[in-house]
Amino acid sequence: MHLGRQGGRGGEREVLQYTCRKDQLAAWDPIYRHSPLISVLRPIYRHSPLISVLRLEKDKFTARASNMKNDVEQAMASNMEDDESSAPNKGKFIDVGSDSDIDKDINNLSASNEGKDTASTSSISNPELKIEMTSKILAHLHNKMEGLTSQQDRADCCIYRVPKSLRGVNWKAYTPLLISIGPLHRETKRIEATQNHKWRCFKEFTEQDGMNEEKIRDLVISIQNKEKYIRICYSEKFNRISSCDFIEMILLDAVFIIKFLNEYQQPNHFEPRMMFDIREDLILLENQLPFSIIWDIYQEINRDLQDATWESFLDLVTYVFGKHTGDIATFHFEKHKFSQVAETRQIVKGSKHFTDLLRSFMLKGSIERTYSFNPIKLKYSAVMLRKAGVKFQVTQDKCLVNIKFEKGVLKIPRLEVDHSFERLVRNIMALEQCCYQREAYVCSYIKFMDHLIDSAEDVGLLVENGIILHWLGDDAAVSNVINNFCENIGNNYTCFGDISQEINSHYESRFNHTKATLKLIYFANIWRGTATVAAAILLILTFIQTISSVKSL
Repeated sequence: MHLGRQGGRGGEREVLQYTCRKDQLAAWDPIYRHSPLISVLRPIYRHSPLISVLRLEKDKFTARASNMKNDVEQAMASNMEDDESSAPNKGKFIDVGSDSDIDKDINNLSASNEGKDTASTSSISNPELKIEMTSKILAHLHNKMEGLTSQQDRADCCIYRVPKSLRGVNWKAYTPLLISIGPLHRETKRIEATQNHKWRCFKEFTEQDGMNEEKIRDLVISIQNKEKYIRICYSEKFNRISSCDFIEMILLDAVFIIKFLNEYQQPNHFEPRMMFDIREDLILLENQLPFSIIWDIYQEINRDLQDATWESFLDLVTYVFGKHTGDIATFHFEKHKFSQVAETRQIVKGSKHFTDLLRSFMLKGSIERTYSFNPIKLKYSAVMLRKAGVKFQVTQDKCLVNIKFEKGVLKIPRLEVDHSFERLVRNIMALEQCCYQREAYVCSYIKFMDHLIDSAEDVGLLVENGIILHWLGDDAAVSNVINNFCENIGNNYTCFGDISQEINSHYESRFNHTKATLKLIYFANIWRGTATVAAAILLILTFIQTISSVKSL
């Protein structure tokens, strides 16, 4: 129990006296332990008058404690303000322990000294204790190693929780707006209400033509057979989610996604305002199901239909994500249908989930580059490079990372930026940080653009040359978005080291600066160029006339 000060000083004085006497008893401990007369002092110590006094004091304070307990906090607070400078122990709680604790304090002081010496010696010298301790350590190590994932499991893992260092920059970019998919956001209270919508979709799904209890049982069995693989796909272990709950969750989410894909063109069970938010949620790294599971359930649902092919499923996905207007993947999705290009089918078939699908298609047709660590970085912004004579040219290349620098011309594919741009790019970059650390091509591209853009003036120059097309209102907003992407992203690797070195060398050439100055200042347009040529001719004629006049003299 804890005893505090009361209104009068007497109660506190008695408590302190008891504590001092208890400390006096404890002071015997080092003498008792090291004295050569231990056998003589032990009986004296055990029958010390202090022990009897402390026992009487204990009984007295036990009775007093029951009356003091209710007023402890009030007395402590008031006395802390009144006597802070005069009493060193004022305002503090003094822990005198429970009744049994006081007995232990008294009775165990003598026994503890003998026990300490004996226990320390036996723990070292007793072989049986050594063997037992060794066995416990080995068992603990074995349990820890069993808890680790195998190399094969790490290879199958593809759905991660975004690292805290990235989430802290902009947590909204990684959090679902409306719907949760998979276990990572399953218990998010803000979106729990939409769980009922999943159940409505599942109810409508079970009531559609051709659906019966046998098919639903087959779906459950299909997921049950792959439960272990599905769990491995996630970076976290959800041992608290039972097998039944996990299978139910995967079935509900997969049916919901397929229902959404089927009705995206003509929504019947989804409100139009929900379509955009759901599509945005389906690109989040933390909000994914393995792509193969969605396909398996889609195939199982439509196994009696002739058009239930891989191509038809990919066409559904293409239509939904191909309408992602303004995103950096849109330029590619709208130009190609998955079912029309064999190469694209293979890319999609190898994708692990929707976030990985967008990344894979974004890199389709990319130039093979050397991916190097600790490379040379681009030192100069777009405006600075223009002063060194670098020209900027937009290309019609379908792959964003296909940047080239040839004969003083920096060729960059068009980048489209809207309000969904940051959300998509951040999730793809997070995926690369977790899953493609040695192939982080999108991160490398964003880093290159981050070095190229330092201000709104740099964005304006790229907009002027058609390299950036945006709907954010002003160039400063684009600059802020791009400059914030690489916060807490490692800066020790890139696939643009060779291009950066060439551009840096071009800028650092004095000849290029002189040539650029002549062009930008004296030949910026036809009128200024004509005036410059006329002034030069006039200067030359004046010089010739001066020489002729000197000779005539």
